[in-house]
Amino acid sequence: MNLKIGLVGLGTGGRSLPLAVSKTTGFDFVAGADLRAEGRALYAKEFGIETFDSVEALCAMKALDAVYVATPNPFHAGHAIAALQAGKHVMVEKPMALTLADCDRMIAAAEKNRVKLMVAHTRSWNAPIRKMREVISSGRLGRVTQVHTIRYSPWLLRPREPMEIDTALGGGVCYRQAPHQVDIARLLGGGLVESVRAHAGRWSPDNDTEGNYSALLQFQGSVSATLIYDGYGYFDDREFIEGDVFGGDRQSGPGQRLRQARAAGQLDKNTSRSGVAFDIERGDGDANRRPRQPFFGITIVSCERGALRQSSEGVFIYDERGRSEVTCDKWDGPLKVELDEFRRAITQDLPMPHDGHWGKATLEVCLAMLQSSRDGREQQLLHQVASPY
Repeated sequence: MNLKIGLVGLGTGGRSLPLAVSKTTGFDFVAGADLRAEGRALYAKEFGIETFDSVEALCAMKALDAVYVATPNPFHAGHAIAALQAGKHVMVEKPMALTLADCDRMIAAAEKNRVKLMVAHTRSWNAPIRKMREVISSGRLGRVTQVHTIRYSPWLLRPREPMEIDTALGGGVCYRQAPHQVDIARLLGGGLVESVRAHAGRWSPDNDTEGNYSALLQFQGSVSATLIYDGYGYFDDREFIEGDVFGGDRQSGPGQRLRQARAAGQLDKNTSRSGVAFDIERGDGDANRRPRQPFFGITIVSCERGALRQSSEGVFIYDERGRSEVTCDKWDGPLKVELDEFRRAITQDLPMPHDGHWGKATLEVCLAMLQSSRDGREQQLLHQVASPY
């Protein structure tokens, strides 16, 4: 029997859900909630769902089993708690919340109402990252010694809502992008971060928020991880795994295309991320590249007896015999793997892989990065949990 799922937040960010449901067995996308009448009308027309103007009205549907919360960051906690208190299973977008206290409230609501809470989606769900964890867990290369994950993107060049570039409201790359890298590092490094030292920068003249960071994570067992993120769009990190990254125009990457479009007046703060801006960023050359695994920068794992990094097809393994490659199944887009895990945990009453405690631990690292950058000191962590695999 299919689980009936609803969506809170009928905007660009939430579109991943109906697209993933269409590729996943075991779910029906039946309803959505949003304050904006235009958002409700668009989703009702495109997906044939019932729509409501509040989370409470949505969750009054007795037939509804689960809710995906994809509203702006400041509303994650309140909307998730409303759904949990109504007895609905919840998937909530990263970051889980803006404070650890709100995380605790969400965890308590799930436990009290005996429903499941999953924190999605982050790039640690990408098949190559999961394959790396599988190799690590097998013991083939011995213990992990260090993890490096590096990402260069045009994040700050894309049209942004004011809330997305207001750090106090969960904006900037430490809230909106760091959860991806922190989840990757925690999954591969064992999960139990002991301390964080970081610096975040604000170098964009148009956006007074964090656009880059460098962080050092120290794990239990003497494992370390470095996280580097640059969201200014000058360098394209796909060059790490793809030779002819930019198709016919080798001089113009996504960031350069967006910058040129902005200079020409084609791009402003009102341009839709999923429309004009996306087409400009993607460019004609991108459409002609062969399919590959999802890529969120380069991740390299050092182990006692070898090393790992992702490839365009899966994962390269380096050991005493040289380099070999393990391929991964074809990528079907974001959220599909999360939905599969979500359904399995609900229908079989299994532990949720990325539950509230995992999401809280990831947020704790992100908050520690911001605090370390402010005061220049190493931050000690108290709420970490081990990798679920």
